[in-house]
Amino acid sequence: MNLQSDCLDVLKYPTFWKDTVKPSLRDFLSFRYLEGDLTDPTTEHLRYKAELDTISDYYDETSEVGKMIQNCIQGFSKEKCSRSIKFFWELRDICNESELVDEKSKLQWKEGIFEFEKTGLCHLRETSSAVQEKQISSYTSYEKSEAQTNNVYDRAEICTPKRAITLKNKENENLCYDTSPKYICKKPLPNPFLVNKQGKKRGFEAEEDDDDGDEEFDANLTVVGGKSAEWIVNSIRIRERLKEYQLEKNPPKTSPEYYDVIFFNSNKDGFLKTLDESILTQMLSDISEKEIENTVENEIKLLLDHVIDRDIKKTKEKLKQVKEEDIALFENKFALNFVRHMMRLMEDINLLLDPMSEGTYINSVLAPIFDEFFVKNKRQWRASYGETCLKASARDKNSQKEDSERRSTGKKIDTIIELREENEEFSVIEISGPPMKNNWPHYKGDRLKIAKMLKTIINHYAELNPTSDITLVKLYGLQAYLNEITIYEFRLKFAEIYTMRPILKFSLPKTWADMARATKSIMGFLKYESLLVESAKSIQDFLWNEGGEIESFKKMTT
Repeated sequence: MNLQSDCLDVLKYPTFWKDTVKPSLRDFLSFRYLEGDLTDPTTEHLRYKAELDTISDYYDETSEVGKMIQNCIQGFSKEKCSRSIKFFWELRDICNESELVDEKSKLQWKEGIFEFEKTGLCHLRETSSAVQEKQISSYTSYEKSEAQTNNVYDRAEICTPKRAITLKNKENENLCYDTSPKYICKKPLPNPFLVNKQGKKRGFEAEEDDDDGDEEFDANLTVVGGKSAEWIVNSIRIRERLKEYQLEKNPPKTSPEYYDVIFFNSNKDGFLKTLDESILTQMLSDISEKEIENTVENEIKLLLDHVIDRDIKKTKEKLKQVKEEDIALFENKFALNFVRHMMRLMEDINLLLDPMSEGTYINSVLAPIFDEFFVKNKRQWRASYGETCLKASARDKNSQKEDSERRSTGKKIDTIIELREENEEFSVIEISGPPMKNNWPHYKGDRLKIAKMLKTIINHYAELNPTSDITLVKLYGLQAYLNEITIYEFRLKFAEIYTMRPILKFSLPKTWADMARATKSIMGFLKYESLLVESAKSIQDFLWNEGGEIESFKKMTT
């Protein structure tokens, strides 16, 4: 729904209303369930009704939105008693019961493992074959290694374990980490005798085929070292508070907190919901930097006001009169090419209103826009479109495999941008479904995918140069959903805590009438280019800092 900004500001769940074409109680409950904090039927129904009443205060009953909201209010009593709503709550109860059963299964599994460790190894040593003897040896080595490093929690615990601090001065252990990067595993190494649901053994001797899984290998690892300082706000240790939240809530794998990522969104839900407003304000201040004032926006606006006309054909004639040699700034050239591109898509038949797939959208609509500054920076960057494999993910997976095992290709994402000279990835782009299709779960899943990809990349950089300062590195991801572009910043500025925040949102024009606001779209894309320039510089400074040459350079000199 296209609601007024002042109306969205007072709503408790603005994201739901922005991404909903035709609201209903059933859709609202699904949204709340996916957010992870759904309560009881009475409370949730009242929340939906309160949102409807709030919107009705801003719209007259004769307006399109006002009519829709009034219909929802009038049908509310009937809808909450409908079979669909009753089925939703029954299904929720079944899911809750399943979770309780799952917890009991985990406890039984843990008791079984204890019994196995007490008696099973002795029996296997007496009766096993040579292969079994080798597996026992591997398992014993693993148990010994686990006791020495203490890098993993007990199997029954999900959240991140205690960090290993190598500082000699214990008084400073919470203030700074000046050691090489260490990793915290979120899950223990595989038991060589563990049998999965399919009855297939998985262990050190069996290949673990997880290429079709949902997780990036390194997204389960959290960097401890580098030169990251502990995050303390108003005497509150944020890392310790996050640990407490993980222990209490046991966040699922669909939650950023599971991966030690704090996502700053407008709803301030999840872990952020447990913090005071003053703390959140200071946290945002800690990870934000003062923006440089843009000096070209007014110039671009004047140029577009001169070129763009209500009549698309008149705009075409005006563009022909513009002499390329008179346009010196890249930003102005980009603006004119953006107008030409939109004109080609909308003239005669508006292709932007046609149903199109993700692939068509990125190739026909977005790629020509991105190519403008990819060509400009072609000496430094290269881009790969269309379900591209992340090399950092593949490297981390394959580092755990023997030479005889099948190599993984890495997780896929719609577009990956690399530094040409360093041959390293530093930004990702994800298209969340066709531009005309509302799919909130797809949007949330892709947003988490971007976070996991960027975490994998930043962990890879920490491993490349363990003596350098990982807080220098800033990564950016771009997500397109329902013709709206969101740019995220991803950092590891504080020890063991990754932060991700949306720093810019803007929409692409869908009709020629929208071109009256084209300046915002153009400035959004130009901002993304400037962020990539900034990110590339931060990575290059990181890689070359304190003698930390990249691997390719080491190979050439040895």
